[in-house]
This record gives sequence, structure tokens and C-alpha cells, in this order.
Amino acid sequence: MDSPIPININGYDTYYVEAKDDIGKHFLIYIPPNADKDISDICGTFINGHLIQQIDYQKVDEKVSFIKAYY
Repeated sequence: MDSPIPININGYDTYYVEAKDDIGKHFLIYIPPNADKDISDICGTFINGHLIQQIDYQKVDEKVSFIKAYY
């Protein structure tokens, strides 16, 4: 896995890595503990030059911890 890349999403300092699954290529964005639901409001925005078209979530230990931002 690549090293996490720092980013600011809707005012929250976080990080992401590039990933791919059955749906397609996406950014896996860590959701910091202090983040509100507005961190997920990224459809239609550009991240690292890619238009985010769809989001999903990934759980770790029964808790939503990552946004899957598909481009």
C-alpha cells in the first residue's frame, strides 16, 4: 500500500491513499474522530485532479472509518 497523502477535506485535516475494488478506482479517505457528516459532502468536487462521482464507506472494527471516494 502507498504512503498516506495529507489532504484537507471540507475543513478537516486527514489523509488518503489510492485504492481499487470491484466498483472501480477510488480514494480511501480517513474520517478523523472530530469530523461531522459534512466531511462526506464531496461528490462533484475534484480531489487530486479526479472528479468524485460516488462515495461509499468502509468500516473497521464495526465503526465507519473511511470514505471511499470513487472517480
